This record gives sequence, C-alpha cells and structure tokens, in this order.
Amino acid sequence: MIQYKSFDQHRDRLLEIVDTFAGTMKFIALLFLTLISTLRTQTASTVVKAAVGETVTVECPQAGIQNSVIWCKANSKTWCNIIMSTNKYMDRNYDRRTSITNANGLISVTITQLQETDTGTYFCGPKHETSISISDVILLKVFTDSWEPILSEVNGIMGNATTVPCLYSKQYKYYKKFLCKVTSEDKCTIIASSNGVIGSLYNGRVSITTNNDHNFAVTMSSVSKGDKGEYWCGREKILDIEITQVKVLTIAEVTIGRPTDPSNITSNTAQKIWYIILAAVLVLFIRRKKRPKTTGNGV
Repeated sequence: MIQYKSFDQHRDRLLEIVDTFAGTMKFIALLFLTLISTLRTQTASTVVKAAVGETVTVECPQAGIQNSVIWCKANSKTWCNIIMSTNKYMDRNYDRRTSITNANGLISVTITQLQETDTGTYFCGPKHETSISISDVILLKVFTDSWEPILSEVNGIMGNATTVPCLYSKQYKYYKKFLCKVTSEDKCTIIASSNGVIGSLYNGRVSITTNNDHNFAVTMSSVSKGDKGEYWCGREKILDIEITQVKVLTIAEVTIGRPTDPSNITSNTAQKIWYIILAAVLVLFIRRKKRPKTTGNGV
C-alpha cells in the first residue's frame, strides 16, 4: 500500500528543507567572509612551480594538529572553492588527483597530473564551527613549456646593505609583486611583497621600494652568507601567477690586512741593506781574483 502525506505534511517538510538550505548558505557566507578577512592580514608564504603532468607536494606547516584542516583554491577576491579536508571531504573535480595527509600534525597536500588550470592561489587552514582560519598560502605556477626566466646576478658585500631589483611592464601595474628566496628546486619562500608585507624572518632588516610602472626593489641590510643564493621576482593575481626573473645573489668577503709593526719594518730594511752590502763585497772579491796576472818584464 502506498501512503500519501497530507499537504500540511508536505508544506512542513518543504519549510524544513528551506530552513536547512538557508542555514547552509549562511554558513557558506560566513565561511568565505572569514577567509577574505583573514587573508588581508597575511601574505603568501610559499611559491611553487611545476610543469604540466608533474606531481607536486606542498606543506601547510602552520595548520597544526586540528580535527579538520581545509585545502581550497581561491576563485576571486571573495570566493574560495573547498577542494578537500582532512575529515575526508573531497571535491569530485579533484578526486583521485589530489590527496591530503596528516603526519604527526604536519599537513601536506599532493596534486598529481598537474594541469595549466591548476595555476592559482591556494589556502590551507583549520576549520572551525562557522569559519576557516587561513594559516598558509600557496602560489602554484604550472608551466606548459620549458621554464626560461630572465637570469641576472646581484653582488653583495658581507655586512653591507644589498638591493635586489625586479623590473615589470606597465601592463602589470595592478598586480601584486613579490620577491622570494629559493629553498629547494621548485619552492621559494616569499620575503617581501609590494603591499608592504615582510616575511617574519626578515622583519627589521628588509625595506621595500615600489614604482608601479616598472620597478619593485627589496633592500636587505647587513647581508650574510645565509642570504646568498637564488631569488625569484614574481607577480600575482588570484588566478594568475608569474615568475618573471631569477636573481642570483653572491656575497663577497672583504679582508683587511693587519698593520705591520714599525719595529719589524726597520728590522727587515736593515737586513735587506746588509744583504746588498754583502753581495757587493762578494762581487768585488770575485772580480779581483779573476784579474789576469802580469809578468815582471812587461810587454
């Protein structure tokens, strides 16, 4: 026997669905508003590059041990598409191509079979009741061909200030620019951005000069051996990441010799004079011995 529900029962059920939907939409609105609010106080921490078809693994070191950590991709300044979480949620579009692991509190995300459309800005962070706290920001650049950026050398002197310049075309005036230090073959930690944000390890010794038309420069004071290495100049919008130049910073040491003791100078000079006198006497003695003898009868 088929049972039918009354109109009132259907109406009540419909209202329940509407209330549930409204609550879900309210949660989503709070979720994404919180994402953007948190994002404004942070800077992208890591830049990652890879080629189409490759596999890349990135870490979220700031996420910590949480019941649920979210990995999402930003679609605009006000929207972030949740891809997956540590509590088993997975977007069907990324199923079998993306995975997230929690190894003793260290969250890492692996993306296989990379596509050009994977280029973009990603957020990682713990999920709360009605919000997500952004702990890590990843800028992923997927190349479709060989990577051949402009390469130039920057020379620094130990203990002095050194400036790393990055040049841009006017067409990228409204992009955010960044300078990052390479930590491995395909990863780079951002130390400064054109919005004035400085990496925590460089606070107090890095300053930024920007010219929105063509120039962005980072000056590091009191450079040391630890500062030498490869740096990337880049620009970014939410869905567009570019690595434009590679800077190789070398650090030279300036060695200042010790002043010579005046007594040593006098002693060395006196020794040289005696050597000269002895040599002259020896030459005269040799010449005298070689002088031919003359007979008493004369010639």
